[in-house]
Amino acid sequence: MKKRLRNARFVTLAVAAIAFAATFSNVAGAAPPPPAKGCPQFGWSEGLGRFLAPDFPFPTSDTKPIPTPDCNFHQWSWEAFVWATALIKDPASGTMVPRFMTLATPADLLNKDENAGEPKLRPLTLAARSETFLGAAGFSEGAGAIVEADGNMLVAQNGYPVYASVHMNKSYFDTARKNLIATGGYQNQPAGSYFDVGAAVFKATWLRLDQGQQPPAGAFTTQAQVPVLETKVTPGLVTIQPVPGKFVTVTVALVGLHVVGQTVNHPEFLWGTFEHKMNSPATPDNTFTPSPTGKDPNSFTLYKANTPFSQANNPIDPPTLRLDAASQKLTPVTNAVLENQTGGENQQNGPGNIIAINTAAQKSVASFTPPQSTFANYNLVGTVWMLPNSYNLNSDQTSAVGSVNLANVTAETFVQNAKNTPISGVQNCFMCHNPGSYSFQNPPPPKLANRLIALSHVLAVGSPYEVPNSIAGRLLLLPQGLRGR
Repeated sequence: MKKRLRNARFVTLAVAAIAFAATFSNVAGAAPPPPAKGCPQFGWSEGLGRFLAPDFPFPTSDTKPIPTPDCNFHQWSWEAFVWATALIKDPASGTMVPRFMTLATPADLLNKDENAGEPKLRPLTLAARSETFLGAAGFSEGAGAIVEADGNMLVAQNGYPVYASVHMNKSYFDTARKNLIATGGYQNQPAGSYFDVGAAVFKATWLRLDQGQQPPAGAFTTQAQVPVLETKVTPGLVTIQPVPGKFVTVTVALVGLHVVGQTVNHPEFLWGTFEHKMNSPATPDNTFTPSPTGKDPNSFTLYKANTPFSQANNPIDPPTLRLDAASQKLTPVTNAVLENQTGGENQQNGPGNIIAINTAAQKSVASFTPPQSTFANYNLVGTVWMLPNSYNLNSDQTSAVGSVNLANVTAETFVQNAKNTPISGVQNCFMCHNPGSYSFQNPPPPKLANRLIALSHVLAVGSPYEVPNSIAGRLLLLPQGLRGR
């Protein structure tokens, strides 16, 4: 099936280290490529523990291209990941949660409380986005989503959708709040209103577990509220959507995390992404083909053993996609494959550098006191950025450096691109997160002016520019041969 964008508004372990290298060699039939000399930097991974301190600042140091063009950027991604996943103790309850789960969510942007953006223990509510907009009767806003940023749905092997949540630090929150479309901030703030160095945002993806189901080995788990889903049929259209206000509490496992932050000389933000090590097969960069003979003999969280790659990463719409209301499970499930193991890294020794950085970082994180060591079971896929201080109103995915086809199999399943040349054909975060995020639409809604800050999609919260939190497909009311008569 041809991939397509439904909605362009997007959007102990030396064992963990060995697992990453083994994934590469199993798929490629070869040993991992070597890193550049001096990557990772000597002693770098041993310093990751300092990012666990409750008051340690988010990393922002200049990622100069020394000793290689890309090494510091991928090391930064691991620093940001350790900072985000540092287990923080809630003073009131004593509960330990990853730091990113204490940060503000998009729903908080519409909260008039002046302290809404402050870090605090927040229940994980993977909620329904409202079908109405800010100011309309019945409006409510949630922190999560049942569809990916392109509008397609990833259905896990157990039949549940993979959920997403977004979390932002106070610096990011304050700037975003001033520039919301729904409140007129985007339209009325000065063009130069922009994020500061140190602003950071994180997107997590979550696998809902069946009652009694074991999580993927070594995955972080927590409790979350997820929306009850329903099928709505209107003339010519079938929609699967959350039931407003109805939730159930379930156990979820963290399967992916985007780490995104502004560092010195990089106003475009650095964009890194991590996956749990058992998510899916991962093919070496530039080698994936959707062939009926290509397959992996092993089962993964999001892939059934020996499924032909021609049947992987294929989006399904209703009514072919069906919801069983009683079990809340969907059919058919998705088989997912990460098409570029290191995101199509285009720098010399790039794939080898990422693998070496993962090996070093995972070894250090595995030495952390449990349960913090759990996060050694996650791999950095890659990082994408632009040349220093080059971000401008014409920047897009072709301006990217590093992992120029970066995707997370749990968040960009259906918009992966298997070749990193020519640069005009790459697909990465900057394809959707760029100054034109709110100006490409065919009215309604009206096109908004291009702004540098438009790379942030949380600015659309509560407005018609937000990606709908539902999936719909056309219902053919007449047999094929009678249509058009």
